[in-house]
Amino acid sequence: MSDILGYKGKNVVITGAASGMGQAAAQLLVDIGAQVYALDIAEITVPMAQRIRVDMKDQASLDAALAALPATVHSLFNCAGVPNPPFSAADAVMINFAGLRYLTENLIPRIPTGGAIVSIASTAGMGWKPNLARVREFLALDNHLETAAQWLQAHGKSVPDGYGFSKQCIIVYTMTQARELAQRGIRINCIAPSPTDSGFMKKLTGEGQIPAEAVALFLPSNGRYAVGADMAGPLVLLNSALAGFISGNNVPVDFGYCAEVMMGQRDDLLGVAT
Repeated sequence: MSDILGYKGKNVVITGAASGMGQAAAQLLVDIGAQVYALDIAEITVPMAQRIRVDMKDQASLDAALAALPATVHSLFNCAGVPNPPFSAADAVMINFAGLRYLTENLIPRIPTGGAIVSIASTAGMGWKPNLARVREFLALDNHLETAAQWLQAHGKSVPDGYGFSKQCIIVYTMTQARELAQRGIRINCIAPSPTDSGFMKKLTGEGQIPAEAVALFLPSNGRYAVGADMAGPLVLLNSALAGFISGNNVPVDFGYCAEVMMGQRDDLLGVAT
């Protein structure tokens, strides 16, 4: 029972490993014996099997990373993400979803039966149902980044909140892909964190000019921001052997925030209960 999570010696790819939730998950994976291949545009400090610099909105950069990754990948952790603002709405969608999708779909052929994929969505994407038609329109495109960029240029006014839209895309993509991947014995899930204390949050409330008081409206009733480790555990668990029959789920990791909204105990500011 020493390897109850099933990661020992397994090849794991993780994006966004330089900071925040990705860094915490990467460190946990190293600690439990995984062979971790880490991707980020920033410097990665956690000791890994390999560190690869990648720009998630640049297809050539992703192709170079794919060429450097092993032939077999047992687990994929999509943790890279940026806020909007200060990043533009288009860049947020390109980095948070379009790059994620391209990397994921190019790695799926390398994932054997029993493998798993997990991505970081957000409570900000929980209101996906009213916007499902637009999300599906975007998902119907091929996975090339140039195609996504052209669509965003043509439809930019309809997605002013690039961050929220990118997270809606992750949630719907996860549920949509579950059926096809199940036929290959591969699982796919995502988590929806509540506000988390990280460099990402500092950018959002600093450079992004979003008041901390506004973000605090989405904190759970325990009154605190999550930290990277609060999300690393669920991410690692969902891709582990212990979660071997869980797929197609978006799991709120929010200390009950979404439950409070659905039960009418607080205002539904994100359309969670729609």
